[in-house]
Amino acid sequence: MTNVPTSVLRTLSWAMLLAAGWLVVVALTSDAPSRGALIAGVACGATCIVLRHAIRARDLRMIETALDAMAEGRLPARFERPQSGQAFRVSRALGRAQRDVSTTMSRLTTERNELQAILEALGNGLIALDREQRIRSANRIAEQLLGLTGDYRGQLLQQATRQPDLSRFVSEALAASGHLNAEIRLEGVETLVMQAASEPLPGSDGRIDGLLVVLDDITRLKRLESMRTDFAANVSHELRTPITNIKGYVETLQEIGYDDPPQVGYFIEIIHRNTRRLSMLVEDLLSLASLDQIDTRTSLEFEELEIGRVLGDVQGELGDTALAKQVALSVSCKPGILVFANRTLVHQAVANLVSNAIKYSPTGSTVEVEGRLAGDVAEIEVVDNGPGIPAKHLPRIFERFYRVDKARSRELGGTGLGLALVKHIALAHGGAVDAQSVVGKGSRFTIRLPLADAGKSLLPEAS
Repeated sequence: MTNVPTSVLRTLSWAMLLAAGWLVVVALTSDAPSRGALIAGVACGATCIVLRHAIRARDLRMIETALDAMAEGRLPARFERPQSGQAFRVSRALGRAQRDVSTTMSRLTTERNELQAILEALGNGLIALDREQRIRSANRIAEQLLGLTGDYRGQLLQQATRQPDLSRFVSEALAASGHLNAEIRLEGVETLVMQAASEPLPGSDGRIDGLLVVLDDITRLKRLESMRTDFAANVSHELRTPITNIKGYVETLQEIGYDDPPQVGYFIEIIHRNTRRLSMLVEDLLSLASLDQIDTRTSLEFEELEIGRVLGDVQGELGDTALAKQVALSVSCKPGILVFANRTLVHQAVANLVSNAIKYSPTGSTVEVEGRLAGDVAEIEVVDNGPGIPAKHLPRIFERFYRVDKARSRELGGTGLGLALVKHIALAHGGAVDAQSVVGKGSRFTIRLPLADAGKSLLPEAS
C-alpha cells in the first residue's frame, strides 16, 4: 500500500464507503434480510475506515517530511498535498510558510553575498571573534595577513595564528568593551605594520557578545614616512657640510686678509670645490624632483634614439677622465638598436654609471660598456673591476643618499644621488635597472629600456 498513490487510496475509500452504504441499505430493506450483505457492508465500511486512516497517516507523514526539510533549509520542500480535511488546511498553511521562508532565505542570501563582496573589496583585514577570542569569521585579506588556512572557524585566535601583538590588542579591546585603536606588528617573512581598530559586537540581549577587528596595512606608509625623514636628514647633512666649509674659509680669509697669495689661493680652491659640490647636489635634487612628478612622461621630450650613439657620446665625454685614472674604457654596441627616450636623461643615466665605474676602478683595470638586444628591451651594461658591493647593501644602493662607503664616496665627490637618478630615469621610460656585484671582483649595472615601438605605446604623447 505504501507505493499506491494517495489519490488511488482516496478513490478506493470513497468506493468502499458507497459500497458499504449500498450493502447496508440492501440488507435492511430486502424482504428477506441478508446477513451476508450486512457483513459485506460492514466489511466495506471497515475497509473505508482503514483506508481513511492510512490516507491521514500518509498526509501527516508528508507534512512532517516537509517540516523537516524546512528545518534543514531545503527549500522549497516538495510534497503531495492532501485534497481535503484538516490535513489539507495544514498543508496549505505550510505551503504559504514555505514560500515566505524561501523568499526570506533568498533575500538573506543575496544580502550576505553583497556584504561579503563589500568586505572583500574594502582592502582591509576583518576578523570577527567571540568573547572567548574564538574566530567566527574572517575575510580574504585577514586570511592572507594572518596566514589562516583550513577550517579555522571556532578556533582560538592564539591557536589559528601566532601574533603576540594582535592577541594583546584583542585582549585589551575585550577588556575595554569599547572602541580601541593601536599600531601593531604582524611577524612573518616580512614584518608588517598594521593600524588595528576594534568594534564591539552586540548579542541578541544587547550585551557585548564579541569583537570585530579591522586591520589596515600601513607598512608602505611607514616606510615612506621613514624615507622622507631620512631624506630630510640626509639633505640637511649633505648641504650643511659644504656650506659650513665655505662659511668657515670665507671667515678665515676675512680675518687673515689677502697678504699671503699661496694661502689665499688654497682657501679659494677649497671654497670652489665645496661650491661645485653644492651645485652638483642641488642639480641632482632638482633632477630627482622633476622625475618624481606625475606628468613626467607628458612633459619630457622623447625621440627615437640609437643606443650606440649615446654610448659613443658618453665615451667621448669621459674618455679623458678614464685616461687620467689609467683605466681603459671599452664601449661596444650593435648598430640599429633604437629606443624611444629622452636623449639627455638616457645620456645622464649612462654617464653616471660609467663615471662611478671609473672612480671606483683600480689603476690599470678596464671598464666595459655594452649595448645589446635582449628580447623586447635594449640593455646597457656597465662592468667594472672595482672593490665590489657587499650583498647586504645591494637592495638599497638605488635609494637616495645611500652609500656603501660614506667616507670614500664623499672623498671622490659623489652626492649619493647618482644611482637614485639612474633608477628614476629608467622608470620614467618604462624600464628598470639592477645591480650585481661580488666583493673584490667588481660590479655589473644593467639598464633596461623598451625598444622604440614598445616604448611609444607606453608614453601618452605617442598615442
